[in-house]
Amino acid sequence: MRIIEKIKFLPFYPFFFTLYPLLALTGSNISEITISAVWRLLIFMLLSVFITTILFFFLIRDWHRVAITISVLALLFFTYGHLYNYLKTVEISGFVLGRHRQLLPLWTGLAVLGCWWSIRTLRNPRAVAPTLNLISAFLLVYPLFQTISYVTHDYQIRRATANRFEQTVYTELPLGYAPDIYYIILDAYGRADTLQNLFDYENSEFLDFLEAKGFYVADCAQSNYSQTVLSLSSSLNLNYVDEFVPGLEKDDSDRAPLIVAGQYSSTRKMLESMGYHTVSFSTKFPVSEWKDAQYYLEPPKSGMTDFELMFAQTTIWRASMDFIKQPPEKRFANWDRRRTLFLLEQLSSNVIDLPSPKFVFAHFIIPHRPFVFGPNGEEMDPKFYQPGKMGFDIFSEGYVNQVKFINKNIEHVINRILETSSRPPVIIIQGDHGPDFWSVKITEEAPAEESWDFQSHRMYILNAYYFPGDSSGLYENISPVNTFRLIFNKYFGKNYEMLEDISRYSSHARPYDYSIVAPVCSEVLQR
Repeated sequence: MRIIEKIKFLPFYPFFFTLYPLLALTGSNISEITISAVWRLLIFMLLSVFITTILFFFLIRDWHRVAITISVLALLFFTYGHLYNYLKTVEISGFVLGRHRQLLPLWTGLAVLGCWWSIRTLRNPRAVAPTLNLISAFLLVYPLFQTISYVTHDYQIRRATANRFEQTVYTELPLGYAPDIYYIILDAYGRADTLQNLFDYENSEFLDFLEAKGFYVADCAQSNYSQTVLSLSSSLNLNYVDEFVPGLEKDDSDRAPLIVAGQYSSTRKMLESMGYHTVSFSTKFPVSEWKDAQYYLEPPKSGMTDFELMFAQTTIWRASMDFIKQPPEKRFANWDRRRTLFLLEQLSSNVIDLPSPKFVFAHFIIPHRPFVFGPNGEEMDPKFYQPGKMGFDIFSEGYVNQVKFINKNIEHVINRILETSSRPPVIIIQGDHGPDFWSVKITEEAPAEESWDFQSHRMYILNAYYFPGDSSGLYENISPVNTFRLIFNKYFGKNYEMLEDISRYSSHARPYDYSIVAPVCSEVLQR
């Protein structure tokens, strides 16, 4: 009993209070990150608390007062960024409340008062240790439950998915060889009429380039889904999501089954079974990050990761980043630029030289937000990658700039692939969905939502195919769900039935609650 009594009064709570903000952020974002992204921060935070505890003990000489002091400082440290991020959006009579010059002196004063109270004023700090241990431990329960349950669920789905997808070897190839396949996703790249009607941008130069190179541009194409994870898992599995992930309900919001289905898709399994080398890239979208591919390519690590940046902006680190002109938004933008430039460089050089046959899955997070490229690749003003919603004028300019930028660079990539490939490849250039209007703020200057035909334009996509031999089987409204059905039929002796091309729109909050978007082919497309 004496041992239990002693343990009960040991001040564990500073470590638990320090872990809570990190674990809470992990739990709320677990479907979008990997556990490996958390370890470095976890170790850093625990070491920081341990070292700070030792240093404070030499000054205070009382473990319990040290524990209270560190807990007070931790509270201020981890709440600063949250309060700042909220107050910077609050304006009263032209005065913005969220300014470091106001908050930092206030936080400094609170820290001094908190330390004075815990060191000089608080009586018997040992007595509160059991209560604070219990409270701090209880705080960890829910985020740990979120994380552990998701990881367990994810593992079970991975096992079930790996066992379910077929792995059949095909040997008869109509061309006499297995062509390299490049599946290039340009995230949120809209169809020609969307760019013309909403952004007053004429995209015929790029489309004419593709056709001159032998591409078939499906002028009336629509995506099957309005969200990346649904769209990519569907196209890679040659079917609608309800068919390969049964039991989905309208009220469900768990995307884990789709992420796994995208990572270990029918397309990937079948091509690997035929001896294809898979090539994948760092994207920050788990559904398209195949880290166990034969070739997984990512830019050299430098500085803080996306998750570390996200965590930093919720803490007092936010102030130091802003003072050195490197706020989290700017650092996020730098990471997005590096990923895109790295992917472009690899596609036009090293990837071409990798062993054939190969399946190259290249998911560009562009022209999707954040808008970090000007039309010639220049860095953009921070207003273009600000968090939250933006005005339509800013969105329109940023989106069109990135369309111009990626057009020029994809032209270079296509030229390089076609010029240097030893045998004609298959190339698909496809939007997973249309422009991301969810991030547009409705204002008097913006088009009314009903005039956008919001849902329809979200579904209108760029969809272009380069097929060795001929373009037979392609048609103007082919959708992503039929992409690999046609490829396997055409080049690998399969006999898939072509599915009806259906567009299913859903909101982010209710991904499986669909409304059907009817097929439309605008007059502007008749080129």
